[in-house]
Amino acid sequence: MDKKASNVINIWQAKQERDGRDNLAEFVNFAKTELTLYNEQGWEAERWKPSKGQALVFGFQEEGNNYSEVELFKQPYLNFVKAFIKQQMTIKEITSAHIWISMFRLLYKALLSQYPNQAPCILNVNGQTLKETNTLIEIEKYSPMRKYHIGGKLKNLADWLVNNNFVLTLPKYKNPFRKPAHTAEQVSEEGDKFREERCPTMHEMLTFADCFSKAETVADKYYTSALVLLCFAPARINELSGLTIHSLQEGDDGGWYLVWYGSKGFKDHRKGVPELMLDVVKKAFQTLKEISEPARQAAKWAYEHPSEFYRHEGCITAKTHSESMQMSQKEFAYAMDVVGTLHHTNKEVINTPVKWINAFLAKNELTYERLNQLVHDKYKKNDWPYNPKSERPVWENLLLIRDLELKPRSSTKRFSWVMPSVDTFNNQISKKDKKMSTLWERFGVFNEDGSVISLTTHQFRVWLNTHCKRGGVDDWKIAQWSGRADMKQNAAYDLRTAQEKNQLAKQLMVTSYEESPSALALTKANLPVPLKSLGFNREGVADFTGIGFCTHDFAQTPCTKAGECVTCKEHVCMKGVPETLDELEHLEKLISEQYVAAQNAAGDSVFGADRWVTHLGWKLAHIRTLIHRMTDDELDDGAIIRIPVEHDPSPTKRALEDKGLQSEFGGQKDNQVAKNAIGGATMSQLLGIC
Repeated sequence: MDKKASNVINIWQAKQERDGRDNLAEFVNFAKTELTLYNEQGWEAERWKPSKGQALVFGFQEEGNNYSEVELFKQPYLNFVKAFIKQQMTIKEITSAHIWISMFRLLYKALLSQYPNQAPCILNVNGQTLKETNTLIEIEKYSPMRKYHIGGKLKNLADWLVNNNFVLTLPKYKNPFRKPAHTAEQVSEEGDKFREERCPTMHEMLTFADCFSKAETVADKYYTSALVLLCFAPARINELSGLTIHSLQEGDDGGWYLVWYGSKGFKDHRKGVPELMLDVVKKAFQTLKEISEPARQAAKWAYEHPSEFYRHEGCITAKTHSESMQMSQKEFAYAMDVVGTLHHTNKEVINTPVKWINAFLAKNELTYERLNQLVHDKYKKNDWPYNPKSERPVWENLLLIRDLELKPRSSTKRFSWVMPSVDTFNNQISKKDKKMSTLWERFGVFNEDGSVISLTTHQFRVWLNTHCKRGGVDDWKIAQWSGRADMKQNAAYDLRTAQEKNQLAKQLMVTSYEESPSALALTKANLPVPLKSLGFNREGVADFTGIGFCTHDFAQTPCTKAGECVTCKEHVCMKGVPETLDELEHLEKLISEQYVAAQNAAGDSVFGADRWVTHLGWKLAHIRTLIHRMTDDELDDGAIIRIPVEHDPSPTKRALEDKGLQSEFGGQKDNQVAKNAIGGATMSQLLGIC
C-alpha cells in the first residue's frame, strides 16, 4: 500500500459548519448572478457609487483623500461584504449605507486581531469578536450618535447571521451604545443655540410669504410655489416628488386635502389643507401644474412614441424630415437647444468645446433617431415610466420640469423631463453655490438685524411642529399631521424654549394638598379634571365631551338629554381648551344647515316642520352664544361657560310650573360659575338675526 495514500484522513465536520460554508457560497453566488444592482460598476470594483449618498469603499482608505489607494478587504470577507451590501441596497437603497461600511471595517479589524494567522471570514465571528468590535467602536473618535448607529448595524448583522444559519452559535447581541439626546432636547448652551438657530423666526416666514406673492419669473414662481407646499403642513422636501397633478382633492365634507406619500414609514395619507391657507395652496398647486406641463408633454411623448424624437417648437427641419434622415449642424443645434454653439460668423457650423457634441459631429450621427436614443438614455430612470412614490406615470408628476429650465442664462432642453433634487431647493434659500443667487438675494430681503437670511427646507417642518406644540396640539396628532410612524420623533422637532416647556409643569404644581391645578392646565396635560376644579362641590371627575365637560351625577340618574350637551345645564365649556372652538364652529355649520332646511319645510306647510324650527333654533342659539363667549377677548383662558338653569328646567320643575307651583330649590345653584352663563337675551338675539 502506498504510504502517502494511507496518511490521507477525512476529518469529520459538524453539520452547522458545513451549512455555514454552503450558505456563504450560495449567498455570494446569488448576489453576483441574481441581483442586478451596481452590475454596471462591476463586482470586482473597489467601490460602488449608489444613486444617492456616499461612495461605498470596500476596504481602508486615507481619511479625507478620495483619490488615495484603497486597501481592500481580504477574501472571503470581501465577497461577503459586497453580497450583503448589494442585497441590503436592493431591498432599500439608503443614503446612510456608508455606516454599514464603517461597521464592517471595525469588524474586520476585530477578526484580524482575534485570528492573526487566518484570512478574515464572516463565519469566524463569535461572541469575543463582537466584544472586540465594541471596544474598537468605543475608542474611535466618533460622535455618540455615530457610535449608536454603528452599534445598531452590528446588532442587525449579528441577528442576520443567526437567522440565516451562517453562525448558529453566535450569542444574542444588544447594542451597548445608547442613543444620545437630540440637540433640541439638551438643556445646555449648545441646545439653546440650536433651538434659536434651527427654528425660523416669524419675520423669515413672513418674508417668504412676501416672496411668493411677488414672484414673477418662472423660476421664482416654481421655487416659492413648491416651498408653499411645505408650509400648510409639515413635510419633507423629497416627499414633493410623490405629488401628482391629481393630488389636490376635495373631500366629501367640503374640506380640501393633498394625497401625500410619507418617506419614513407613513406611506400614502391625506394632508388636510387649513381653510386659511386654501387659496394660497390652490394657487401654488395651479402654478406648478402650469410650469410642469411642457415637461410632462415631453415625457408622455417619449412613452407613446419611443422611436421618435420629440419635435418641439424649436425644431427647424421640415415636417417630412424622417427619423433616419441626416441633419445639418444648424438643424441639430436647434433640435438639441444648443443654438449658442453655432459659429458667430458661419451660423451653419457648430463651434464648441463640448465633448459629446464634438463626438456626434465626428461620427456624423446627426439624425433624429440617434438623438432620440440619447434623450431616452439620459432621462429615463430605472422605474420608467412610473414614479416609485406615487406609482403613477412620470408625466403626472406635479414638480416635473425640463432640463436647465430654471437655470438663469441657460437654454431649456425642450425635449427633456427631470425632477429637481433636494439640493436644488436648499440652494435657493441658503447660500451654498456662489454662482447662483438665492431667493432672498433676488428679492432684496434680509433679517431684521440686517444679516443674510439662510434656511433649509427642513426648517419649515420644524417651524410648524414647534408652533403646534405652542398651540397645545396633541403629540399623536402632530405625528399624524407630519407623516411620522413613530410619535417619539416629535421631540426632535419641538424647539420651544426650556421656559415654554416648563410652563405647563408650573401650572400643574400646587403649593399644598388642599389646592388643585386649574382645569385648563389639567386638560392640556391630558389629566382627569376634578369636579371641584370646575366649581362643583362634589367628589369625582368630569367627562370630556369634545366641546366641554359633563358634570352630571350618573350615580343618581342616567343622562336625560340623549347627547344634547349644548342645551344642558350640567354641561360646561371652557375657553382656551384646544380645538373645542373648532368643534363648536363645525357643529354650528351642521345645525345651521338643518335649521334652514326646517324653515323651508315650514314655509311649505310640511307637517311638524315648525316644531323642528323651534328645536333647532333653540339649539343653534346656544351654540352661537357659546362661540361668542369663547371668542370674547374680555374673557380669560380658563373661564367656564354654561347655559343658565332657566334654559334647561328639570322635568320636576316643568311639572310644577304647569300646575302654577314654584320649586323651593328654584333659585339655588350648586356652583359658582353663573356669572358666565347665557342669559338676558331673546331668541332672535341668540340666533344673531336682529
